[in-house]
Amino acid sequence: MAADFDEPVFDEDFVRSAVFTEPSARERARPPSRRERRRAHRAARRARGRGPLLRRRGGDPSHRSAVLQVIGGVLVLFAISFALWWWNSAPRDEEPARPVGPTITNSPTPAPTPTAPDRSAPPTEIPEV
Repeated sequence: MAADFDEPVFDEDFVRSAVFTEPSARERARPPSRRERRRAHRAARRARGRGPLLRRRGGDPSHRSAVLQVIGGVLVLFAISFALWWWNSAPRDEEPARPVGPTITNSPTPAPTPTAPDRSAPPTEIPEV
């Protein structure tokens, strides 16, 4: 629940528990550890503007790495789609090509063709009804 305007935002218990303790004289006198020296050296290099090995880390990626990431993503999607196409396609034969044998056709005999009337014969008369 939000505090009212007349109530303090931080109560006394919160302020007492948030007390900062100074390091002791013994802690201040000891030399920094290897990890602390490395961390301080990295922070100083970042402050000067040079990243480790002249590469950007933690900041915006360079244009080249962004392009490579996009190309890599497209290649991964292409590989997945090709694999799914291969998986769902028709099964493959063991032999790459079937042997070609003689072709046997069982075609029916051709239908008889109608004969045209003989033109040399005299025309027949049609009887009247």
